[in-house]
This record gives sequence, structure tokens and C-alpha cells, in this order.
Amino acid sequence: MDLILKRNLPHQTIPIERLCSIFSNVGIQKPMKSIENPIIDLKSPYLYQNIKRLQDDLPSSMQGVSQGETDYLNVDIKMETGTGKTYVYTKTIYELNKLYGFKKFIVAVPSLAIKAGAANFMKIQGNINHFKNVCGYKTEIKLRTVESIKTKKGSKKYMPNSIRDFVTSSNLQRNTIEVLLVNMQHLKESKNGVLVRDDYDSHIEGYYRPIDAISATRPITIIDEPHRFSRKNATFKFIEEQVKPQLIIRFGATFPSKFIGRGRNKVEVKDYKNLVYDLNIHKAFEQNLIKGVAKEHVESPGNKEEVFKILTMKKGEFVRFQKTALNEQNQTIKTTKDLKVHDSLSLLSPNLSGITIDSILATKVNLSNGEEKFTGDVFFADVFATSYVRESIRLALKRHFETERENFKRKFKIKTLALFFIDDIYSYRENDIKEPYLKNIFEEELRRKLEKEFEKCNASEIEYRKYLEESLANIKETHAGYFSQDNVSTEEEIEKEVNTILFDKEKLLSLVDKNGKANTTRFIFSKWTLKEGWDNPNIFTIAKLRSSGSDNSKLQEIGRGLRLPVDETGNRVENENFTLNYIVDFTEKDFMKKLEKEIYGETSFEQKVLTSEQIEKIATNKVVSKEEVVIELMGKGFISFDREIKTDKLQEFINEYPEIFNILDKNRVRDRNVDKNKKVAIRKENYWKLKDLWERLNEKYYLHFDKIDDETLTGIVSDVITEDLINKTVRQTKRETSEMVQGELIFSLTIDSIDSSVDDSLNYGTFLKAVAESTNIGIPLIHQGIVRASKVKKIEKAFFTKDTVRSFSVYFKQRIYDELLKIYSYRRLPSTTVHPTELTEENGQPRDFVKTSAYLGVNERKGTPLENYLYDNILFDSEIEEKNIIENISSVEVFGKIPKRTLQIPFIDGSTYSPDFMYVVRDKDGKPTINLVVESKGVKKKQELREIEDDKIDAVTKLFDKIKVKEVKDKYGKETNLSEFKEMLKDKEIKVHYVRQTNNEKILDIINQLIDNN
Repeated sequence: MDLILKRNLPHQTIPIERLCSIFSNVGIQKPMKSIENPIIDLKSPYLYQNIKRLQDDLPSSMQGVSQGETDYLNVDIKMETGTGKTYVYTKTIYELNKLYGFKKFIVAVPSLAIKAGAANFMKIQGNINHFKNVCGYKTEIKLRTVESIKTKKGSKKYMPNSIRDFVTSSNLQRNTIEVLLVNMQHLKESKNGVLVRDDYDSHIEGYYRPIDAISATRPITIIDEPHRFSRKNATFKFIEEQVKPQLIIRFGATFPSKFIGRGRNKVEVKDYKNLVYDLNIHKAFEQNLIKGVAKEHVESPGNKEEVFKILTMKKGEFVRFQKTALNEQNQTIKTTKDLKVHDSLSLLSPNLSGITIDSILATKVNLSNGEEKFTGDVFFADVFATSYVRESIRLALKRHFETERENFKRKFKIKTLALFFIDDIYSYRENDIKEPYLKNIFEEELRRKLEKEFEKCNASEIEYRKYLEESLANIKETHAGYFSQDNVSTEEEIEKEVNTILFDKEKLLSLVDKNGKANTTRFIFSKWTLKEGWDNPNIFTIAKLRSSGSDNSKLQEIGRGLRLPVDETGNRVENENFTLNYIVDFTEKDFMKKLEKEIYGETSFEQKVLTSEQIEKIATNKVVSKEEVVIELMGKGFISFDREIKTDKLQEFINEYPEIFNILDKNRVRDRNVDKNKKVAIRKENYWKLKDLWERLNEKYYLHFDKIDDETLTGIVSDVITEDLINKTVRQTKRETSEMVQGELIFSLTIDSIDSSVDDSLNYGTFLKAVAESTNIGIPLIHQGIVRASKVKKIEKAFFTKDTVRSFSVYFKQRIYDELLKIYSYRRLPSTTVHPTELTEENGQPRDFVKTSAYLGVNERKGTPLENYLYDNILFDSEIEEKNIIENISSVEVFGKIPKRTLQIPFIDGSTYSPDFMYVVRDKDGKPTINLVVESKGVKKKQELREIEDDKIDAVTKLFDKIKVKEVKDKYGKETNLSEFKEMLKDKEIKVHYVRQTNNEKILDIINQLIDNN
């Protein structure tokens, strides 16, 4: 599988344009030597004017232009993890070369894992083709990497070829760009350092130290993950003083800190320098550029927040235990204690009473309750000494398979991966030191989980059942590991795992291998070796089977799994909400609070006065006047008479009106431990009134399509051609000019548009094949359609081009959509059961509580719900939902929110949609015969709904008609002629009505109109 890059994503295009515009009107001098880059005029006033202009939309705390402080220019780009930094800095290299002629670039990275990821990105042929064919760059990156060299005593010491090729490449070779990739371990003074030693048997351009030759090229240096390159550390000083770049561009989600001021005025701030773009974590979540995060931890039995870890042991003598607990201030306290054979574990905790140590081996302890514990193992303080690691693995597997099953149901499947961080390589890798207990526990738990998931597969999950079967057949193939020690390993199996994890992302993302066999490897184990810079878009679960300490950035910890996933075709899946399951240990129970603090710390609140737009938004939501809003806010003490926001009430104001303060959707970052403790009881007497409707809504239906006849397909082909829908493509161009002014090379850029004159013509056979591949219809039918069209209009030879294929595909699919609307229907899945559901047990009885309260909403309203409401708590996601829940309507027998994921109705475009409410309403005679399903849309008017939404409304009507017919057949037999029972069924048939409700529509009006029409 090839990963497909997208060209013009706004959050990636903007930083590149900003970087390149810094040099607008700036003098860039011709290089003096053939190995040099063009020379930037660092004293040009335009340089710093441009930077200042680019900072207008940044918070004031991030603004500031650094001029003349160093003999190089530093520019910063802030982009959150998972938003495509590697793509952006690679494309920046191409663009700087194209616009200004820069040819020599150094990319500095902090670790081998990041180095492998960056190298892999620039070397993949698909990515090379993207920049060449899609982006239109006429140059190609020649990637050189700095590696350690090993020489035998007395042998010659040759200058590394990668450095020689980088330096000696002439700027007259206009079709190549030189990129030298180096990890920070080489960027320092060292006796045998590759870059600094001077005892080589040859030189480069007269330089015997490679670093001096590199410096002579006047390179541009790109720093990846700048928080690892603090200005005070030796690596950054080495870059400044020895690499001597004329431009440093730092790309990162996190930047190093520095202190300003003295004494009491001393404060810590981020060390930004000429920051021109800020895509922070808040914006990334808000724009749906990354996954949301759901943190969870395994809670100890009896809520006793303490665990025990075996640190070490000596055969027959003692075992050293470490106790980890939280004090009243939520601080982690660790103590150690040694126990001998026959000692009671009650010496560690009263909760372990009755358990003694039977024997102590080299790496294993046998306990009197039959448990075996190994060096490094962690367990709870309970009578079973329950393995904490085992419970965490069970939780991680539960979340993984929930996600994997859903991802497998998609039209284009998504390979679902999980990442486990551990603290001891020997607990996972086969070794002579101790038994790899963690790996054994994982394989045991995985086998159990696979067997359960296999049993759950229904008739429609044939492919998934086979995938699980392949996993069960070879458990060892399902997981792999990467640790720093692996870099020197000579074992073939370990090398294979490392190559897959570090270098072959596409293989790891594929559901099948090149031979068509299921690729079941999806669980990755590592220490913190896989951290900044390494990521995989399809990581959906991260389980920390170790604590990383409180000093680590929470954003960096979750960063390995934030990227949006790619499907089996290699396409990035956008415009959907995905969630990263994040499993931590109990000492990090407040992880979510720290993460939120980091997120909101990224965007400090600087607003002083409430704007007219904010007032109007509140007025619209509440359907009141703006004057009433101002009076209300003044009455609550949130604003003064002149609309100034009162700081002492700010947090309360934000909590009550989050929609106007751009506060992050709570569903994007949540704590499952908090969610699951919020129990929402089901009022069983109300459930029985909804039972029939609920069970009908949970029937399983699928989309069925009748065949489109050949005549219709031929006609569509002809229509698309004859209706002149395919026009000549107009392309945008950038016209670049340069001229010498007083010895300096000045560049200017003009945007223009022209008709495409590219010769991309195809012969007729190739054209037919290309259209067939893009539309999935047969070549003979396409030919017949073209023949029919040619009788109506003359088809020129110039018609048969690649552009025509692309345009034809677009318009053909639009026409096919209209045809699919005519031929689809819903059919019930055979051999499926309704129960269990989010509200019911397997036997159909209502649960005591909703299975997961988060399914009802992330916002809570205090108070007791109406008596006819299904639940004992008011949870909602939007204001329109809240209004529906609290509105007392006398004609409503019973109503309730439909839990999310309950009713996901498939539609012909591959999407699904889910209604929000279900009602049983009394008719004019006072009988509860009217069943209503409501979907609440966050728009003001029905006119704002797209045409496709109307099609979906028709789809629901079609589905509910199916449900109605099914109910009648169940009661009166499949052979019943329904017309014979028309009168008999007036009181018995299920009438399900579906309504789209907008912000301006009251549920009372909808229900009253429904009663009048019935």
C-alpha cells in the first residue's frame, strides 16, 4: 500500500507560503563559489518588516522580531504533532530552491527513530512522484545521511561519501537539491566524531574536517523537534559555531523554555524566535486535524490507590518490593521493603493478608496463593495480588478491538494499531536473564480476547472473522517490538521487526502482504525509544505499562497516536472524529487535567471586551434579542455596562457560555474514568413504554442496490459528453522573474492563469481503459456511450486527454448518484438478534444503568428530569438537545435521547447518520400510537441543509416504511395481503415518523403538527 499525500491542505500550505514570503524584496546575492548557497542579505530591513507583518495574527506573547542578535537568521514554525511537519519542511525545501535557488540543506533530528522516519519519507518513490508530478517541482532531493564509521586499526580513514557528495555538488546542477540528514549525536565535539575529526586520508575542497567543508556551503539548517535542541545545550552551540548556517528554521510542536527577569520577576517563557506560524494543539483539535484523546486507567480493587513492584531478588534470600501510592495531596510516594521466604505480604499492606512467599528463585517468586511474580512485575494490593500489568493489557485490548471492529466495517478498511510502552526489554524479548513474563501475559490475554471476538462475529463479518482466525493461528505474528538495543542486534527476527516498525510504515499499515496473506501485525512494544518524531497514523491505542514521570509534556506523550488515520487505499481519512485511547497508570489519574492545562496554556485568554459577534451568537442560540443578552450577562456579573469582561467571573462565564469562547469540545479530550463513574439510571417503567420502538430501531438493516441496466449506463456516458460538462482546464501559474540590481539578485513573483496547453493526449484504447478504471464500468459500455455522443456532436481528437478522464470521472459519479437514489433499498440482516443493546441485557430486560453515559452527551444539566424522560439524568451535546429534554409537552407519553452509535443508518454515499431523540406521542384520541424519531441539526433554517440531506431524509422514510411492513408481517404472517388488514391495522401498525429539527424549530411545534396530520 502506498500512502497518498495531499497537496493543498491549508494548514500545511500557509506555513510554507509564510516562510517563502519572508524573503520578498530581500536582496539575495549570487554565490561566490559553486558549492555555496545564494547569500541572504541579513541586514535588509525588508526581512524583519516581513516577519513582523506575518505575526499580526499571533497572540502578543508570541510576537517579537529578533534582529541582528546573531550572524544567522532564525525563523520558527509551530505545528502540532500529527499535522504533517515532515511534509511541510520537505516541501519548504523544494519551494525555497524553486523561488530563490537554495540548494544545500541540513536537517537535524534528535534521535535515530526520527532520522529513520525522515529518511523514509524523502526516499519513498511515491512521495518523490508526489512532489514531481502533483506539485510540479522540476528538481529532486538527493538525500545524504551522516552515519557512524567503523575502521580497523591501521586501515585508511576515508572521508564519508555522503558528506563529500553533499559538499561537492555544484549549484550549476539545477535539477537536484542536496539534503544532509544528521542526528544530534553527531553534532558535537568528540575525539572520534565523524564530522570533527581531522585524521582522514583525504580532503574535501581543501578541508580535512568534514564540518568545515559543510560550513563552507553556507547551508540552511532545519531543526526538527526544537525542544530537544535548547540554545544552551552543546548541540545548538555546535550548529551555531561550527555548521554556521545562514538560516535556521525550527519546526516543532514543542519549543524549549527560557527564563526572563530576576528574583520575584523571574518567569519561564517559551523560547520562540521570529515565530511566523502557530498551529497549536487547540487549533489542531478544533479544526479536526488530529484525533481526539480519551484517557483511562485501571482502578485498583477497593479504590486503594497503591501498587507493588518487584525491583530485584536474590535466590533463596530476599525480594525487594517497591510500594507506589498517592497521598492526600495526590503526590506519588514510593517506599521499598525486603521480604524473605515464608514472610507474609501483609508486611507490605493489610490488603495482602493471608499471602506468604513460598520460594525465591533467580527471577521469580512463588506465592502461597499460586501466583508467580517476576522481576519487574507490578500488582495490586488485594487477596489475589492481581497483576496490574495484566489488567492494563486487558483494558488496552478491549479498547483496541472495539475500534478495530468498527474500522473493519468501513467501505475502505482501516488497519488498527496499538502501541505499548514498557520499562524493561527483558520482560518482552526472549533472553537468558529472566522469563519474558510481559510478553507471555500479553499473548495469553490476546488469545482469550481473539477467541471472544471471533465468537461475536455475525454473518456479515466474514472478512473480519478470517482476519481474527489468521491472528489466532499465529499469535507471535500479531506483535513486534523496537528497543534501542535492537540497533546492534544480529538476530534476523529482531531485525525484521525493527525494519517494519521504523522503515516500512506502509507494510505495517497494510491488511494483507504482497502475497495476499493477512498481515496481522498490529501491536507494537517499545520503551521510550519510539517518542518524538516517530508516529504512525493508525495508532488508535497507546498503553503506558510504565509511568513516564510528571516532567514530560503530555502533548509529547500522546503525540505518537494523534495523526488522522489512512485507509487501505492509502488515503488520509478526514472530516470524521477519531479517538486515541490512552491507557495510563493510576499515578497519572490527573493526566487529563494536565493535558487540558497544556492545551489551554497554548492559547492564553487576552480578550477584554465582549464583541458584538459573541452577543449575537448567544442571542441566536437563545432566540432572544441582543439587548436581552447584555442585560442577562450584566445581571450575572459577567460583564460591566460597557461590555468589559470581569476577570473575577471569567472562568464561570466561560463554563456557562463555552460556545462563544472557542472552548474545545469536551468530547475531543475526555477522561473515561470520570465518564464511567457518572452512572445514568434507566427509568424502567418508562423503558417499557418505549420497548416496541426501541427494538424496531435496533433491527439490523443493510443497503441493497438493484442493478443499473447497460442502456442507462451508456446513456449517462453519452450525456456527460454531449452536455459540454467537460471543459478545457484553466491552471494557475506562478511567473518568476529575476534581475541583477547593483550586484544583487532580486526576485519577483507574478500569479497568472492560462488555458492548459500540456500535451497529455491519450490514444483511444488507453483513454477507454483509464475511464474504465476511474468509473468501474466496462470498456464496451464506455465505447458505446462515446459512439452515441458522437452522433450528436463532433468529438475532436483533443478530447481524449488525461484531463478529460479526470473531469469525466467527476461528472459521471454525480450522475450515478442520482441513479443509485432510484434503485437502493434497505434489507434486514438475517440471523441477527436485537439484544443486548446500550439500554438492554441479552434477555431483553432493561439495564439498571446506561451502558456508557458518554453515549448520551458530554454536558450535564443539574436538576431532576421530567417524569416522562427515559433517564434520571440530563446529559446533552448541544443547546438544542438541552431544550428538547427540558421542554414539558403534555401529549408526549415518553421520550429519551437515543444513545450514540445505536442507530447508525447507512447511506449510498458511504456515510452513516444517527438520529438524536425518540418519542412516543399520544394521538388526538389520547392513545400513544405515534412514534417519532428526531435528528437535531445545528443550522438555523432547513434551507441551509444541503440537497444530500434531503436525500437522507427520504432514506430514513424508506427504512421506517420497511420497519412498519416488517412489524405487520411479524404479527399476521409473511403471506398476508396487507390491504386486507387495512382497517384492522389502524390501531396496531407502527407509525414511525422522522423529522429534522433546526435551531429555530421548537419540538412542541413539530409534535403538534404531527398530531394534527394524523
